[in-house]
Amino acid sequence: MIRPLLFFFFTTLYGNSFSQAGGKAKMFRDNPAHSSSVSTGADLVYDTKAWRFDAGSPIRSTPLINDNTVFFGTAAGVFIALDKKTSQVKWKYNAGTAIHSSAACEKGKVYFSDNGQTLYCLKELNGQLLWKVKLGEKTAYPWRYDYYYSSPVLHDDKVLIGSEDGCLYALNPQTGKQLWKFKSKGIIRSTAAVYKEAVLFGDTEASLYAVDLKTGKELWQYRINGDTMNNEDYGFDRRAITSSPVIVENKAIFGARDGFLYCINADNGKGLWKMDHYVSWVISTVAVKDSFVVTGTSDGRFVQAVNIETGKEIWKFRTPLAVWSSPLIVDDKVYAGTFDGQLYCIDLRTGQRVSQFKVNGKIMSSPVWDGGLLYFGADDGYLYALSGHPDKRQFKGQADRYVYYEPGVSIYFRGNSDLMTRNYLRSNGYKVIGADSLAYYMSRESVNPSVFVFATSYFPSSVTENGKNSIIRKYLDRGGKIVMTGINPIVYKIDDKSKQPFAFRPGAADTLFSLDYGKGDTRTFMGDIPCFPTEKGKQLGLPDFWSTSLFIHEKNVDVVLGKNENGDVSAFAKNYSNGGQLVQLWLDADKPDRLDAVIKAAEWKIE
Repeated sequence: MIRPLLFFFFTTLYGNSFSQAGGKAKMFRDNPAHSSSVSTGADLVYDTKAWRFDAGSPIRSTPLINDNTVFFGTAAGVFIALDKKTSQVKWKYNAGTAIHSSAACEKGKVYFSDNGQTLYCLKELNGQLLWKVKLGEKTAYPWRYDYYYSSPVLHDDKVLIGSEDGCLYALNPQTGKQLWKFKSKGIIRSTAAVYKEAVLFGDTEASLYAVDLKTGKELWQYRINGDTMNNEDYGFDRRAITSSPVIVENKAIFGARDGFLYCINADNGKGLWKMDHYVSWVISTVAVKDSFVVTGTSDGRFVQAVNIETGKEIWKFRTPLAVWSSPLIVDDKVYAGTFDGQLYCIDLRTGQRVSQFKVNGKIMSSPVWDGGLLYFGADDGYLYALSGHPDKRQFKGQADRYVYYEPGVSIYFRGNSDLMTRNYLRSNGYKVIGADSLAYYMSRESVNPSVFVFATSYFPSSVTENGKNSIIRKYLDRGGKIVMTGINPIVYKIDDKSKQPFAFRPGAADTLFSLDYGKGDTRTFMGDIPCFPTEKGKQLGLPDFWSTSLFIHEKNVDVVLGKNENGDVSAFAKNYSNGGQLVQLWLDADKPDRLDAVIKAAEWKIE
């Protein structure tokens, strides 16, 4: 996962140090205390696709990075080793049963478990099976509604892993032979953590245990609030601990399905503080840096930072859907995946959104960083690697963000598909406005910078009348920003009553926006031609390709974001007085995707 490189170094916190050099063990969060954060010295924003690999089925396991290889499992039961720089397959091993646990590796061996209760040991070089062992028989767990399984932890020449038979196992890493096992009250989904000579883990019956690393004998037991709750009274699980404990100094921090985040003394199991998430499950394993403890929550739909000493909330970042993926801290940025397929980048100090990357499925896999790339899997069946860049936010303070939507317009988008863009932006804090209020908001002399995203490709005449003296042009010349998600509607004559085009007028774009599309008739439209993003377009997160029919020569724009196969400009940014800017994007007319690119286009400084 995280390993020392020149100018990129690994940081563990509060005295928990487990060296990863010289072929030492690597695992979830890189060490048996799960306490790592990443310090690169560069403080980049990782939101630009370097590559993605099609695994053919959902990826809910967290990737493991060792040397030049990425290891991960899939829902189809295939364990895959990829070259981390090229995404080329090195080898595959078919376990035949879903693999949702994260892998661990040491001394040329890689370990993982599947949902059939089998722990595998493979040769890291070629995927050859060295041994496998069955971890008991599954115990009935009707309240399961979960996706994760306990992952192997390597420490003190032992493989430590929990099982659905309710036992925590310590196995010999060379042979798979059982050294000891400890029976809990419930089944064990939690990945164990090591503190001094103790192994800490939770079960589904409301207890966090500490057992002796050498013998497996119980040292102490901490019962969460869920111990007093009956699941039947709620109709869902309020007892299980499925997150992994994180050890920082003598503190063990973990979440539970009773809706609390806990911090207890790892020496004796005494409670230090707890944070109430008001019924919402805390599935995520926390990330810790300095005084910040960061976790996600389920139905509460937020990422939260609390103070490590007091448990008091520092900030809360609202998300559209649940956060089960465990957040990762890289420098002063938090990365957290959500059920609606967004990997958010959040400022650690303030809780403000910095950026995001959108995929087409839930993100249940947790992000990991290694060697300048951020890796995670998703339910769309892809493993992603994201590269970093400096923070390009244009609006780091207060800004007015609007999304324009007008129902019944089908100039570019079809089947009300522009509603998807409206809803996405609204969920990310944009104020929805229509034709009845656009002129008011656009002509307002606001003290804050502002941006208007046109989810619907339609300019009402109220903002376009009078050409360069129009409301929309004056807004741009005052320093405002506009993002078009479909065709520039000014190239059509549009009936304001029916909202349907009845003639072409590409020349109006030159009059209104100083955009010369060429001929003022259908000769302006060159046919439906494939287009591809430039490097700047790729940083915005534009699709790998799209097709459109309206192009412009690059001499007429200031920043080229995409070109067609003939070199004509498709996507671009045009600058105006006082820092004003018009950005042209092309979302799919039937099913808009890569909507994260719209927010980046709206909020980044494009130059």
